[in-house]
Amino acid sequence: MPSIKLPKEYLQKAVELLLKKGFQKRDVPNAYASFTDGKAYITLYPSGSVLLQGDYPESLKDEILALVRAEGILVGCDEAGKGDVFGPLVVCCALIRPENFHKVLELAPKDSKKIQDGELFKKLPMLERYVEFYCKVLEPLELNRLHSEGKNLNRILDWAYRELIKEILSKEPSAKITVDAYSHRSPFGSLVSFEHKAEEKVEVACASMKARAEFLRWLEKHNLPKGASKEAMELARKIKDKERYLKVFFLS
Repeated sequence: MPSIKLPKEYLQKAVELLLKKGFQKRDVPNAYASFTDGKAYITLYPSGSVLLQGDYPESLKDEILALVRAEGILVGCDEAGKGDVFGPLVVCCALIRPENFHKVLELAPKDSKKIQDGELFKKLPMLERYVEFYCKVLEPLELNRLHSEGKNLNRILDWAYRELIKEILSKEPSAKITVDAYSHRSPFGSLVSFEHKAEEKVEVACASMKARAEFLRWLEKHNLPKGASKEAMELARKIKDKERYLKVFFLS
């Protein structure tokens, strides 16, 4: 179904636009608001997703997107692999320039936890046309070494994100950066917004998708399972060369 993504602060503006155009409200469970004119059905969700169904003019989608003002360079950061026994920790930041922001909204990026792998790999190449990605893939060998030196996963994330943020700010010092919070206190200071549930933001959703895709590609290459299920843990205990393929500290 056709959908677009709006920053959540623009949902009410979209409601006002649809009412002004003569749409009538209707009840849809879990929706922020839903409307119809008898032919088209437009449903807005609290996450910012906007679902367009029925017979609607393409210009309506353009009018909704036009509500959004692209203000400066936006950067969102997220990681994948933190809770999986096998594979790397992948840390990514997604940079969206103002001239590409509406194109990204049209592609409706989602938090990778809310998207099927098939849809993820279908949508990511389209996002890569408009989004600049900065990623670190921390292989199990490196993770195990850092952990043995006394760094837990959160401290490793602190270091990895600082490296990416430093690189981005050296090129784009005015970029507005948001990191999806993975602990209670921000380690980055005032230059970075450290937000819980930040993957609802478009730029963080893009980073989430890229990180997840790189993580899944690594697992597929090595024919290893996702997650930390009982079956995955049993395989982890049996596998040879543990340091190379899994986070050995998960076994302790």
